[in-house]
Amino acid sequence: MINTKNRPDRHNEDIPVGKTVAFCRCWQSDKFPYCDGAHRRLNSEGDSVGPVVVKAVAAES
Repeated sequence: MINTKNRPDRHNEDIPVGKTVAFCRCWQSDKFPYCDGAHRRLNSEGDSVGPVVVKAVAAES
């Protein structure tokens, strides 16, 4: 099941340093682009997908 809700193909997000964010990869989240756990249903149907988890860190200078 891919992008059946016509989600944008790309998304830009500024994440504050130190914050961790889980982004949806199954395209079914009601909080898209953030993960809300919708992938659990897909996983029980035989798919194997989960969020991409990103933690923002300060850039090295």
